[in-house]
Amino acid sequence: MYFVDRSAVVLKPTQSFLEWLKSTDQDMPDLTLPQLQSNCTTLLVPEFESPEEVLGFIGERFSQIFEAELAGWEIDRKLWPQMDLTQFWNFFTVEVHDMVLDLLDADLQIKPVYGE
Repeated sequence: MYFVDRSAVVLKPTQSFLEWLKSTDQDMPDLTLPQLQSNCTTLLVPEFESPEEVLGFIGERFSQIFEAELAGWEIDRKLWPQMDLTQFWNFFTVEVHDMVLDLLDADLQIKPVYGE
């Protein structure tokens, strides 16, 4: 087991995100917030001294994160909400975890996200 020199941020959709998601497609399965939050995106970020610094780091990159989250749902871009920082924090909350351990003695595989 090895310490990883990162912190983990779990990005959790909010009720506002769920309501927007349901509004985009009349045939959308009847998702609940617990279902939506049961398998969230986890981001690895640099280690910081405080959670506030992590939130600042996320805030500086909100556009890239927001776009990746919405793209994962394959919803027509014309239906996407305004992607500003206020809307990002309205759609997502974060959990910051400052201890990340790797249980494998193997190199990490790095792959681009959504055509980067």
